[in-house]
Amino acid sequence: MVITIIIITRLTRMNFMKPLSMFLPFTGLFSRLQFKLFSYFAISLLAILLIATAIESVVLNQLLTLPSATQDHLQRLANEAKALLEKNDIDGLAKWENEQDFTLYILDKDQKSVSHRKMHPHFVFKLQYMRRLQQPMGDRVRKPLIGIPLFDTINSDSPLTLVVQLNADLHPAQQLSGSLWLIRTLVGITVLFLFSSLLGRYLIRPLTHLQMGTKALASGQLTTRIAHHFSVKEPEFYHLATEFDHMAEQLQNSMQNQERLLRDVSHELRTPLARQEIALHLLEKQATTEQIPLISRFKDQNEQMAKLIDSILKFSRLNNAYIGLNPTSFSIDSLREQILRDIEFEVGDNQSIQWVEQDEDIWLYTDSSYLISAIENVLRNALKYAGPKCIVKVNGVVVEETFRLDFQDNGSGINEDELISLFNPFTRLDEARHSSQGGYGLGLAIVKQSIKLLGGEVSARNNNDGGLCISMSLPLKLKDPNSV
Repeated sequence: MVITIIIITRLTRMNFMKPLSMFLPFTGLFSRLQFKLFSYFAISLLAILLIATAIESVVLNQLLTLPSATQDHLQRLANEAKALLEKNDIDGLAKWENEQDFTLYILDKDQKSVSHRKMHPHFVFKLQYMRRLQQPMGDRVRKPLIGIPLFDTINSDSPLTLVVQLNADLHPAQQLSGSLWLIRTLVGITVLFLFSSLLGRYLIRPLTHLQMGTKALASGQLTTRIAHHFSVKEPEFYHLATEFDHMAEQLQNSMQNQERLLRDVSHELRTPLARQEIALHLLEKQATTEQIPLISRFKDQNEQMAKLIDSILKFSRLNNAYIGLNPTSFSIDSLREQILRDIEFEVGDNQSIQWVEQDEDIWLYTDSSYLISAIENVLRNALKYAGPKCIVKVNGVVVEETFRLDFQDNGSGINEDELISLFNPFTRLDEARHSSQGGYGLGLAIVKQSIKLLGGEVSARNNNDGGLCISMSLPLKLKDPNSV
């Protein structure tokens, strides 16, 4: 580790980073960002090595010191050696050294054995790494040498040292081997997390702004711009943000042009229809009895064309434009009463709508205008196509945080393979029937877009006993009106 730190430090001092950039694939606008990332990773690696080494050394100094019991034991050995030296019993000293559980020698200032016992060459080599009794033992040598100074009774000019080779089972690292690896791992993870957080702030903050802008643009907020969140000191992100703003502006202009075109087309179509209506009204006053049916037919077609234009414009607005919702809180009972009161004039003599009352009072928080429009469209569709004696049953149920409405009629239903395309615009499953009833296949498409706008969904299936069932489900509380 130390060698690696030295190499990285020297490369940094030699300004090695600059020529190294010549060999990296730095191209185009992002060359600056690539170089920054490379520099951050290099600095992070160097910092991890330096900080981890410093922290590890501090921790090791505290944990790898000999326990007090072992220190007392070695100090007693030093006292016994002193006693033998005071008696000047060299033979007894050699015998005492051989009898100990440790490999030990009493050495003079030239590192020669006082008892004249021969030392192993490896023992002699380790003398240069000898540690004092209170020093940390480290974790690199399993049997370190510990030197304890002795009072010299033989030659006062030559200090003596008791050198003890610590047994491997007494080394503190043996009891802390698992803890040492855990400490190293935690230190590395902590330092890496610190620098990752710093680097993440540099990268994630602009990406967060970009993500939020993309979501807002996708939800229909075409006025979204994000370049003001970035600084020109970050050219790679600033250029990306300006490109995003340019794209959003082009998209906004395109949608505005489309809306303007729809308004112009609506005006150009409504104007001749209004003129035809006035002309037919004047002609009706002067027409003969034989001409009245023909004029009435023209008036009906004129009215159907006006309804078709309204439906196309409404569907286009629901499908393409950003719509600001106005959610309010209301009960299902009040909604039921309002819809039944408004649609009762469209129910035929032999038709009926049976809306089951709820056992409990259910409240919704959503935009009531779009919900009412969707429900009325489904009811009108059933009354128009389920037959002159149709019965439409409406039942509501709460499932967790979702309210579901089922509309079941007793008509003939539709083919299973046509259920998927039922909510597509201009879908006409029975051309002859739609022509006679004046349908253009936009009613259920508008229902789907309206319920989707409220955060819900709509589906269709055939009943087991015949007829069609349309289910719409939406949250009891509209989560975020501005995100739709």
